[in-house]
Order: sequence, then C-alpha cells, then structure tokens
Amino acid sequence: MEKLKLKTKILYGLGGVGDSALYNLMGNFALFFLTTIAGINPAIAGTITAIGSLCDTVCGAVIGYVSDHTNTRFGKRKPFVLAASIPLTVFTALFFLNINAGQGLMTLYYGIVLILFWSSFSIFFVPYLAWGAELTNVYDERTSLRGYVYCFNTLGTAIGLVLPNIMVELLEKGGCSLEISWQITGTICGALSGGTILICAVGIKDKFQLQYDKSQAEASKRGKIKEKVSLKTRFLVIADMLRNYIQILKLRTVRYILGASVFYLIGYTIFCSDRMYFFTYNMGLPRTTITIVMMVLTFASVAFVPLISLANKWADKRTSYLVGMIVCSVGMAAYCFIGVSSMVHICIFAVLYCVGNLVYWQLIPAMIYDVCEVDQLINNKERAGLVISLQALSESLSTAAGLQIMGLILNFAGFDGAKQIQTETAMQWTGYSFSLIPAVFMALSAFCIFRYPVTKKVYNQVLEGLKQRAKGKPIDMDKFKKLK
Repeated sequence: MEKLKLKTKILYGLGGVGDSALYNLMGNFALFFLTTIAGINPAIAGTITAIGSLCDTVCGAVIGYVSDHTNTRFGKRKPFVLAASIPLTVFTALFFLNINAGQGLMTLYYGIVLILFWSSFSIFFVPYLAWGAELTNVYDERTSLRGYVYCFNTLGTAIGLVLPNIMVELLEKGGCSLEISWQITGTICGALSGGTILICAVGIKDKFQLQYDKSQAEASKRGKIKEKVSLKTRFLVIADMLRNYIQILKLRTVRYILGASVFYLIGYTIFCSDRMYFFTYNMGLPRTTITIVMMVLTFASVAFVPLISLANKWADKRTSYLVGMIVCSVGMAAYCFIGVSSMVHICIFAVLYCVGNLVYWQLIPAMIYDVCEVDQLINNKERAGLVISLQALSESLSTAAGLQIMGLILNFAGFDGAKQIQTETAMQWTGYSFSLIPAVFMALSAFCIFRYPVTKKVYNQVLEGLKQRAKGKPIDMDKFKKLK
C-alpha cells in the first residue's frame, strides 16, 4: 500500500480523542465517583466496574467476528463506529448521575449503565482499531499512524482526565452541588467524545465500500434474495467464531503480544484509578493542584512522540518498547522507596511514567497490526477484526482485573470515602498502588515483549511470503517456525 494522506491520518487520529477520553474518564473516575460521591462500598464498587469491563470483553469478541463478516454500503468498520457514537454520549451522562438511593438499587443502576457503556465502547473500539490495520500494511507507516493517534489520544486524555477536575471545581464555585457538578461534567465529556468519534467515522471512506457497491449491483442483476437466518446457522456461526479465536490464540506471537498488553494494562488501570486517592489523601493536594498534576502527566508524553518515530529509524518497535518499559518500571519502583512528596518529585515521576505510557499506546497497537499479517501467513486467513478484537479483549479483561484489585486493596486497607483523613494503612496501600504495584506489572509486560518474535526484519519477510503466495509460488514455512 502507498503512504496514507495527511487528512486520513488526522481523521483517524480524531477517533482517538473519543477513545482516550472515555477510557480515561472511566478508568480514573468511575471507582472514585462510586466510592466518594455515590457512597458505595469500595469492594462492591470494584466489582461493579469489573463486571462492566467483562461485558466489554464478551461484546468485543463478538464484534470482531461480526465486523469481519459485515458487508454494507458503508463498508465493514464504519457502520459500527457510527452506531456507537451516540449511545456512548448517553451512557456516559447516565453513569455520572447520582441517584441517591439504597446500596442495592445503586448497585443495580450503576452496574446496568456500565454494562451498556462498555458494550457500546467495544462496538466502537474493535472496528476502529481494526480499521487502522486496513488503512496501511507498511511497517513504518503504521508507527506513524499510531503517532497521530497518540497525539489525539493526549487531547482525549485531557478531556477525560484533566477537564473533570476543572469543571467540577468551577461548577461548585458557581453554586452547583458536587453531585450536579459531576452530572454536568459527565454529560459534557460524553458529548465531546461521541462527537469526535462521529466525525472520524463520517470523514474516512472504508475501503470495502466500493467492493460492496459492485457486489450489490451484481446481486441485483441476478435477483438474489436475502434468506432468513436459521437457529442452526447462528449456532454454526458461533462455533466458527470460537474455532477462529482458538486458532489465532495458538500462535506464540499472539500469546506474547497479548501477555504484554494484559500485564501493562492491569498496572496502568491500578495506577490510574489510584491517582485521585493518592493525590487527595496521601499528598493532601487541593483539586486545583491535582488538575495541574494531571495536566503534567497528560501532556509530558507528547514531547516523546517524535523521539519514538526517530528511534524506529535505527531500532524496531520491539526494541523501543523494551527500552521504554524497562525505564518506566524501574523508575516507578524506585519512587516507592524514595517517595513522591513534592511537585519536583511529581514532575520527574511524570517523565518516567510517560515513557512507558507512550511506548505502550503508540507501539502495541501498531505491533498488533503486524500480527494480522503473521496470522494471514501462518493460517492463510484474512481476519483483522478477530485479531484486533483480542487486543480489545485484553484491554477489557485487564481493566476489569485492575479495577477489582484496586477495589479490594481499598477495602482491605480500610479506606472510608466519608472521611477526609484516612488511616496510615490506607495511605500506605494507595502509595504502593501508585508506584510499586504498577511497576511490577510493567516489568512483566517488558518480559513478554522480550519473547515476542516479530521484528522489522521478520515482518518484511512475512510480507514477502504473502506476496509469493499471491503469485502462486511456494513458501518456505520452516523459517517462520518461531512465529507459530
């Protein structure tokens, strides 16, 4: 494929605003909102958020298969991205509504809303991510595309991470209650996120649209009639979906890249969901200062985006990821013993954290794209949606695990959202959750990538193998054994 147009990169990157805004909003504030505003027990709140993410897992797995087999006049991926934009806005607003009822009713309400939210998110995210793999198969161009996405992700992070604190404080000063302030904030964040997703979907032309137009024209001439899908057919479709997933997961390449994703995201989720607790109770920072700190954590990483692109000129994605993640995990672990007690410490800590955050969000999706061609070569099937959905599956499972772990930690440590001052044990564990625990998971992620076999050289050999197959020439599969 040829290089992507700047317009395509910008429009695709714009979808990353909604992706990052919603992911960060829920990852950073869902547990905090449930425990401090709604007043739900931390262990129950952790379970609520985990169940929502698990529904994302199931829905994402189905959407990956369905989008691969979708044929509409809008293409394969676009219809799903379009369809999810409005529901995401609505369910985000509904989640941050404080219904002020009993524990049982609140648990049911927030549980249902989160299930609907994460299901809508997977309907958007899986096709959106798969779309990127179909836009280009050029190794370096994929890294470049993810660079644009990461820059827009940063804007989304500002909406989902920085804006809430600013808006809640301004609304409170304007006379709104804390509960109403969060409701307005959730509504605005949801609208901004859904809007950017909608613009992305409308602006990009799905490459399968033209194919659909031709096939529909031919079908019309032959007078084909769509048959009703029987129960047996649906069962066979589900069986085929499971069979495809099992076949993909047998690949060593897939297992290592998913392992890296799962370990990093568990640590990332624990870190993100803990930040508000750490800054509020351990450091005693006012909301204004927390906003500044969140901005530092959000925008510091943008400076490293060109460095990643530059690094990839002499080192491949695998090496860049290893170096960045090791620096991040070692630095964060060290701060567990040094302590984060001043703005200077926070700034240094932010740089260390941003290195790991950047290499994950810019490089792992691009590496997942490369796995699509590996699967195509080894299994002789083109199914980007299924492969990409495994990344979405790992994200939702990791988010569920991270939030549940964080909820259990808070409950075990005796955190009480009704108290302004927490016990020493509670603050000790929020400190561990801010540094040491995430660092351990990030180190495990680096180990998985160390075992991951796809380098730039190997990927180009995979592309050459696919070209040979397309020409009807035999391929020596023995040299690809380490990918299986």
